Amino acid sequence: MSKVVLLANVGNSDVKLEDETRLPKQPDEYRRSARKLGEEIRDKFETYVDSIQLPLLEPTLEWITKDATCNIKDIVVFIFASDQDKKVTREEEWRNDTAPYAEVIQLYLNQKQQMPKKQVKIIPISGNPANYPNALEFHQKTLTDIKNRLPADARVYMEVSGGTPAMTAMLMLMGVETFGQDVITLYMDRGSKSPKRLGVSEALFARKTKQTLRDQMNLYAYGAARKTVIQDGRLLTADENRRNLISKLLGYADRRLAFDYKRARDELEGSKVVGELQAQLDYWQRELAEPKASHHLAELIHSAQIKLFQGEYADFTQRLFRFQEAILRCMAEQMGIIIIDNYLSDTWRSEKPELDNYLKSYRRRENGIILSEGSKAIETKGRSLNRYSLGAIVDYFIQQSDWSHWSEPTEKIFRLSLVADLRNKGIAGHGFEGISQEDIENVYTHNCDQLINHLKEIYEAVFEKAIRDNPYDTINALILDLIEGRR
Repeated sequence: MSKVVLLANVGNSDVKLEDETRLPKQPDEYRRSARKLGEEIRDKFETYVDSIQLPLLEPTLEWITKDATCNIKDIVVFIFASDQDKKVTREEEWRNDTAPYAEVIQLYLNQKQQMPKKQVKIIPISGNPANYPNALEFHQKTLTDIKNRLPADARVYMEVSGGTPAMTAMLMLMGVETFGQDVITLYMDRGSKSPKRLGVSEALFARKTKQTLRDQMNLYAYGAARKTVIQDGRLLTADENRRNLISKLLGYADRRLAFDYKRARDELEGSKVVGELQAQLDYWQRELAEPKASHHLAELIHSAQIKLFQGEYADFTQRLFRFQEAILRCMAEQMGIIIIDNYLSDTWRSEKPELDNYLKSYRRRENGIILSEGSKAIETKGRSLNRYSLGAIVDYFIQQSDWSHWSEPTEKIFRLSLVADLRNKGIAGHGFEGISQEDIENVYTHNCDQLINHLKEIYEAVFEKAIRDNPYDTINALILDLIEGRR
């Protein structure tokens, strides 16, 4: 049998006398002071033992014996009682301390239930038991210490009827935090003969799980969020179809963010949805079926912004590098160039002698810096197209009236090389150096928010339309609606 443990705060209602006439003074004097009554009973225990009642703990222990199939004497009890320093505590507060009650409980359980004294462990709260920060610190430390001394399969119960409101709240909160969702919370109504089982641990754990999932989605950490749903999905919703849909949406977002469009679409297959929700999922599947260049580039901007937010600066520079090459290719194709297997068509180039002469003497670096006249031209003929050669072609065409409206965005594209070239420092390029936000902003001479704005301005100038809203924020909002039952 695994060890059975009860955790309980001791309050002013935990010890009663059935026959108060045995007291040497008026009962009211003892009712006004838990410490005084506790010391009286403790010091003259044999006088009072047959009249002692534990209205909260004893029914709770009997309930546990049935639930855990054990004897009361087999249960290990940890009781938390207040015991403030009289020198620094107001008299009326000190008089209500319950440490003497805890000693009475220990004596009573030993004599009446044959429970060894060592199994009733008294742990005093030295500070103000009504102070929430004090109660939080006490229960956080004490319960952690208790857990570290218990076997992994211990069955843990909490009786939360006694003690101050602060002690009750912190026992429930830290009990769930420390022992997990399997801890059983019991509450005794005054006058009741048996405790009620509360769903506190389940409710608190569900709330914690929801917050964990929100935090993960806010970080766009979809793989981790999906694991949370798989492990603790029942705490989020009892509806299996809803859990499966949430898991599918997280899988879709995870694969989409990785540009793994086929698997992203596959994630949404078989979703049991209707109406507006079905229309939304169908749209997301169609959107990834045959994405256009404008879609790819919008996706690059959104994912670059996410990587920047996550602090994954090397990945950010990789996406910036890809954006620069892709936008230049898109512009060049609109200008009419013909590409064969990523090489500029020789036939098409020979029909454009002005372009051919321009490319033969092209003197710009990838970042758009114009080289001096005496510098050696960088040959582009016979080489596969890249950022540099595509930039040279675009640079040629924007000098013509038909494409001069792209002059400003082209200069912005060239300037992106200052950041895109950082990629070569890291593992995505040719080195093993780290890349920081400071590195990015130093070379770009603008902050990262401005850099993202420049990407959007380039996009809007080339495609003559505003970039769509971030789809990942839309997915996050939908998942939160499903969790909260709004869909």
